[in-house]
Amino acid sequence: MLDHLVYVVPDLDSAIDRFTAAGYPPAPGGRHSDRGTYNALLRLGPRSYLELLAVDPETTVAPPRWMGIDLVEGPAITRWAVHAGAVNFPGALYGGSRQLADGRTLRWRLSDPGVRPAVDVVPFVIEWNGSDFHPAERLPDHGLRLQTLQLEHPRPAAVNTSLERMGLPQKAIRGAAPKIGAVLRGPQGTLHL
Repeated sequence: MLDHLVYVVPDLDSAIDRFTAAGYPPAPGGRHSDRGTYNALLRLGPRSYLELLAVDPETTVAPPRWMGIDLVEGPAITRWAVHAGAVNFPGALYGGSRQLADGRTLRWRLSDPGVRPAVDVVPFVIEWNGSDFHPAERLPDHGLRLQTLQLEHPRPAAVNTSLERMGLPQKAIRGAAPKIGAVLRGPQGTLHL
């Protein structure tokens, strides 16, 4: 059901170095040229991954940019995505793409993850029917897996109603501000995001 976690970082190279030092080297992703971001990816399973997302230093796209990237200070999970076919989602899906490191273009359709809020605990949905593969299928498997996903929100009942409508089992708990936390576990140790 989980497609990916969006982990916004202030500097992609520094984040790659931190994950690599922990024993989990991210793979180069690509550029979202129309969004002003670029990324690196870590496989979390056959069809799920962690996306390290940063402002592309070569972009001419002005803020505010998607995924709350201009609204958070420091690293934070700002969004999470679920497979469109695994949930109840009656809304519209929009086309997107990014250029891969090898020059090919990866295409998808997704619900709008938005510019605001900084952190959105209700997931967006994505389908990869515009591509002949899921990004996780081409990533090295370092054995890293999502152990827990924690959702916090000042109004958890409203969030939980949205999650239930989508057919998702996750539940938000009360927190001072919207927050997405994750514990990832693998052979090199545990990561708390």
